[in-house]
Amino acid sequence: MEFSQTIASRHSCRSFLDTPVDTATIESVVEMAQRSPSWGNTQPWRIWVAGGAAAIAIRQGLVDRALSGNPPIPEIPMPLTFKGELKSRYADIGKSVLAVLGIDRNDEQMRNAHRANNANAFGAPVLLYVTVPEGQTPYVLLDAGAFINALCLAAADQGLGTCIQATLAHYPDIVRQNLPIPAEERIVVGIGLGYADTACQINRLRSIREPLEKILTFTGFY
Repeated sequence: MEFSQTIASRHSCRSFLDTPVDTATIESVVEMAQRSPSWGNTQPWRIWVAGGAAAIAIRQGLVDRALSGNPPIPEIPMPLTFKGELKSRYADIGKSVLAVLGIDRNDEQMRNAHRANNANAFGAPVLLYVTVPEGQTPYVLLDAGAFINALCLAAADQGLGTCIQATLAHYPDIVRQNLPIPAEERIVVGIGLGYADTACQINRLRSIREPLEKILTFTGFY
């Protein structure tokens, strides 16, 4: 696949098939992402992969905890609110998802079902957790973000769907019960990985990007 096609094809997959993904394919994806840049080549990221019974146990545990009303306790601080245009764009994608799913904003039962599906990683058969060492400056998250972006593009190049989800890192104790993550590692985020259900309408949704003139500023060019 051409690089431009890979970038265009990557999206947040919100409905996965239960088709297994073999370890060789996952290794290939991670190996490609390993070329990501990092401060001084420190490569602070570590990847923990759950499949089969481990992935199911994590997903079910997250669903149960999320529906119980317990507040999230992530190991990396997550945004509680946004302002201005950030808030507007955040709200717009939320509305777009609910509209495609046919969920009325006042339908609490359907909204709870959507929350459960979110915590269930949209049925992803594989969960990847990215961690960084404790005690680092916030800059280490830039390195982790570069790796995560490369991983999702590498997965798209292999015909796989991904969804980067803060929800998957909301209850780290559940994750740690099922993955051998050392205490000195901090969970950044979870990523659902698998084959997208292309027949599902939600996977046709593409979030809108701002025009270049709004985000790009040139100085000193003639």
